[in-house]
Amino acid sequence: MDEWIHAQEEEIDYRICMQKAFRRYPIELAACSDLRDREKERRFFDDCKLHFEHIRETVKDTFRAPGYELEKKDAVLEPSYICEALGLQGRLDYMQRDMSSFIEMKSGKADEYAIRGKVEPKENNKVQMLLYQAVLQYSMGMDHRKVRAYLLYTRYPLLYPSRPSWAMVRRVIDLRNRIVADEYGVQLRNSLEYTAQKLAEINSSNLNERKLSGHFWETYLRPSIDNFQSKLKTLSLLEKNYFYALYNFITKELYTSKSGDVDYEGRTGAASLWLSTLVEKCESGEIIYDLRIKENHAADEHKAHLILSQSAMVEEDFLPNFRQGDAIILYERNNEADNVTNKMVFKGNIEYLTEYEICIRLRATQQNTSVLPEDSLYAIEHDTMDTTFRFMYQGLYTYLSATQSRRDLLLSQRLPEFDESLDYLISQSTNDFTRIALKAKAARDYFLLVGPPGTGKTSCALKKMVETFHAEKDTQILLLSYTNRAVDEICKAISSIHPEVDFIRVGSELSCDEAYRTHLIENELSACIRRSEVYERIRDCRIFVGTVASISGKPELFRLKHFEVAIIDESTQILEPQLLGILCARGRMGGMLLINLS
Repeated sequence: MDEWIHAQEEEIDYRICMQKAFRRYPIELAACSDLRDREKERRFFDDCKLHFEHIRETVKDTFRAPGYELEKKDAVLEPSYICEALGLQGRLDYMQRDMSSFIEMKSGKADEYAIRGKVEPKENNKVQMLLYQAVLQYSMGMDHRKVRAYLLYTRYPLLYPSRPSWAMVRRVIDLRNRIVADEYGVQLRNSLEYTAQKLAEINSSNLNERKLSGHFWETYLRPSIDNFQSKLKTLSLLEKNYFYALYNFITKELYTSKSGDVDYEGRTGAASLWLSTLVEKCESGEIIYDLRIKENHAADEHKAHLILSQSAMVEEDFLPNFRQGDAIILYERNNEADNVTNKMVFKGNIEYLTEYEICIRLRATQQNTSVLPEDSLYAIEHDTMDTTFRFMYQGLYTYLSATQSRRDLLLSQRLPEFDESLDYLISQSTNDFTRIALKAKAARDYFLLVGPPGTGKTSCALKKMVETFHAEKDTQILLLSYTNRAVDEICKAISSIHPEVDFIRVGSELSCDEAYRTHLIENELSACIRRSEVYERIRDCRIFVGTVASISGKPELFRLKHFEVAIIDESTQILEPQLLGILCARGRMGGMLLINLS
């Protein structure tokens, strides 16, 4: 869609477009098991070409057809909105600058069976459109009857006009409120018994309120729901209580990240975006405003960015709480009433920050210069994302599938095991760090190295461990830490190994020291033009480095590789649920050796 919206009169080359998509998602495509089947692979690329042509037809022909009157020259791609009144936020695929029309794209199937011989949108897709219309009405003051909303099913193609239904909106908001009430109850009570009772309600008979039946329900929905209960029932009482306790903890953390904690001074959490006053935000350094666009490179296809000047904000007592790599939201702020709940919001990350200048890397290119008017003032505030909590919930679910031996180890129901054949070498070692590395090698389950700062845990001990394990042919090593700065230190340590060892870093360019950006996975795979080349590069590299969050965000990596050793630096900074997925991961011998440095 981006390619056709940004195209002038020239045609877009499908092959070049697919090459761009491959460069953006190399690991995801290489790890897709279905694409290893020649027939499924052929159908997949045939489908891609079909979707490509349908989008071309929609943008070049349907946009201009009577009744639609969509003008791509006045398009805004991926604008976001935050609606306090409804408790919703969303990001649109396409919108007209004046908010008179918007489009939500769907690559999947519509409802092909509701009406014989006619394709209708699925109900959940129609609900999504209705909520967007409601957000625009409550946040931006747009009359929902005058906003033309379209669902674009690129499979057919079908550009379907969505008709407003406030009755359906009320039903959806009611369902959302029931979910929020359950989460609120879990975090408020913090009771193992209450959580056990709520989770027991997750079964196919309870969740199937609409009495669904048929192939999709029986093949996909019901088995996945029942699988959760069947796994939960196999746990011992101790294992269940551990599961419930971590579930309570994650839910409490998630709720606090949204609403803040009233026990602490000042407002925190995502809600502070609209609950905190300007004075409170300034005092805590959570906003920079009165920014002006100095350079507009939002149309740059590779690195869409803005450079904003902040001369008006340079005051002696102002200490902004922003740094390179931070996720932010950008919006127009020309008077005291403008804020994130009544303005179009653009999301991005800070590329660099100086005393007088801020460079923002946008997540979506914007070809239309009127989208970000140069005569306007702007503000930035911190963005919050749920990905960390999603990974923790996924890790907790992985715990249900862990081997009994691994669960027993985690809950101290069995002692960790060691290879006693290395005892002699350990006793004869004259070098402290060599002895530590040999002890780590002797561990079959986990090894803990505890020491105060400055004692060489990263620069010497971690380095020696990597050397020791890397000397074993085919041993795959995963190096983790909580912060990107700590990961930079890991990269520095292993870069000093001689002879040089090959490693790949998973993460963002903006959060990585320039000295190690050549090792970033996007740069390492940039020369690959085939999935087989991606697979070979991932397979041949035996050392992967990253934060717990960035590695958790690449689950495809674990479909391409099995790691025998995980070394986690500064592990006491990391919450247990954030590590649980890795703690329960399986290596070739049934369990990954875990080494914690704290």
